[in-house]
Amino acid sequence: MADIVDAVLAIMRVLWLMVPMLIPNSAAVLFGGGTPVDFGKKMKDGTRYLGDGKTWRGLAGGTLSGMVVGLIQVGLMTALDIPEWTYDPCIICTVFILFLLAFGSMFGDMLGSFVKRRMKIKRGAKAPILDQYDFLFGTLILIIPIEWEWFHENMLDGIYLVGFIGLIVLIPFMHRAMNIIGFKMGKKDVPW
Repeated sequence: MADIVDAVLAIMRVLWLMVPMLIPNSAAVLFGGGTPVDFGKKMKDGTRYLGDGKTWRGLAGGTLSGMVVGLIQVGLMTALDIPEWTYDPCIICTVFILFLLAFGSMFGDMLGSFVKRRMKIKRGAKAPILDQYDFLFGTLILIIPIEWEWFHENMLDGIYLVGFIGLIVLIPFMHRAMNIIGFKMGKKDVPW
C-alpha cells in the first residue's frame, strides 16, 4: 500500500512541478492575436513557417503566465513549508527553471506547428501525438541540456520516474480536456 501512495504522490509532485509547462499554451489562446511570430513569411513551397495562430502576444502571454503561476506555486509551497515541491532554493535559479518550462512549452508548440506546415497539415487539423506532446518535446529540448541536474533530480531519480511516466500518460487526457474547454469558450475552432 505504501508503494501505491508513494507512486501517487510522485505523480502529483511531477504534475505540480510541470504546471508552468502545462499552462502556457492555454494562456496563449487568451492573449493571442496580433502579429504572427513568422510575420506572415512563407517558405519556398508557399506554406507559412508557423501560421497566424502563433503570435508574439500569445508567445509572451503564455510564457509569462506559466512563470507567474510557477511563482505563485513557489510562494504557496514556501508558506506551507514544503520546499521539495518547489523548484530551487535560489530564486534566480527558480525563475530560470520556470522560464525554461514555460518558454519550452511555447517553443514546442511552435515547433509542432512548423512540422505540421511542412507535412501540409492545415491549422486546426489533427496530428496525433504531435498535437498532444509538442509542448513536452519543446520543454525537454530546452531543459535537459540546460538544467539536466534539476530535470534528473525531479523527474527521473527514484520514484519520480514513476511520476514522470504518469505525466506522459496523463498528458493526452489533459490536452483533450483543455481543448474542449477552449472550444466551449469560443477560443478554439475545433475541440481537439
